[in-house]
Amino acid sequence: MNKNISLDDIKLNDKQTSIFKLIVETYIETGEPVGSKKLVEKCKLNTSSATIRNIMALLETYNLLEKPHISGGRVPSTLGLQYYAKYLIYDPKKYFNQKLEDLLAKRRIKVDATLDEAASIVSKMANFTVVATTNNASELLKSIQLTLLNDISAIVVLVTSTGRVESKMFNYDNKEIQLNDLKIAIRLFKERLIDVPLIELSEKANALMPLFAQQVKNYELVMQQFIKKVFVFEEETKTKTYNKGAIILSESISREDIAKVLELIEKHSVWEAIDNSLDEDNNLKLDLSRPNLSIISKKIGYSNDENIKEISVVGPANINYEESFEAINMLEKMIKEKKNEN
Repeated sequence: MNKNISLDDIKLNDKQTSIFKLIVETYIETGEPVGSKKLVEKCKLNTSSATIRNIMALLETYNLLEKPHISGGRVPSTLGLQYYAKYLIYDPKKYFNQKLEDLLAKRRIKVDATLDEAASIVSKMANFTVVATTNNASELLKSIQLTLLNDISAIVVLVTSTGRVESKMFNYDNKEIQLNDLKIAIRLFKERLIDVPLIELSEKANALMPLFAQQVKNYELVMQQFIKKVFVFEEETKTKTYNKGAIILSESISREDIAKVLELIEKHSVWEAIDNSLDEDNNLKLDLSRPNLSIISKKIGYSNDENIKEISVVGPANINYEESFEAINMLEKMIKEKKNEN
């Protein structure tokens, strides 16, 4: 067995590829080591057990298979699962597996269902955890309005590119800040800050000081109020997890590893936590470095109305890769189509 072999070094013929694919899929289905006799019987192969054993031995030299025990069958290695995922399953052009469409139809939910509905259904169907990671770095200001409450206070209403509405209280002393100055300030902000990222509002507003000095009395006091009380936004990364129980209840993942992966998916960017790349052109990563755990993450390369930047699937080592890729692709396409509708 060559431990230093890479995916690019592996060259299998059609027969070897077919047998390897059957071994991995049998392991994924059963979670148990696969022996030559068991494979012949289960898959009804017109091939002898001896031939299967020879192919298994070859696959083991490539470090695609390994034997957990001296006697018994073989299981896919980490390299083997990576090879299977990259060369035998993953197809970036394949979307909307009919099985998933049928499932949504049975639930009386259309393919254009909300992400929450679809992610929840798909994660439970395939018994893995889906993680949607949001980041507000590209959320833009789309509207700013002023509503007076009384002589000393007002509400500034901000509407963002995601449809979020933020109401900010603005207190003022009418001896120092006149109502007309506030109206002028709002007009200038509408002219200069629409389509500016929320997290840049304070900086961009501060750059308008020379303009305010020409048109607004006590402009420094007005700007200070807006920067300190209205344009207060920081970059945030949040995650929404669907079917977390698939991880918590997994018998193949230790309690310690469960705690670690839950901390990862709840507090960090899954994409940024993965070093390995499966498909750089399509922003897809695969991580099999954690014990008995598989993580697949797709970076969403465009803004959307829910600020979703990543879709990830987390499950045991023998996760169904085909369903995982289909789930990610389907959810990504839903996000993209929803964005185009807006």
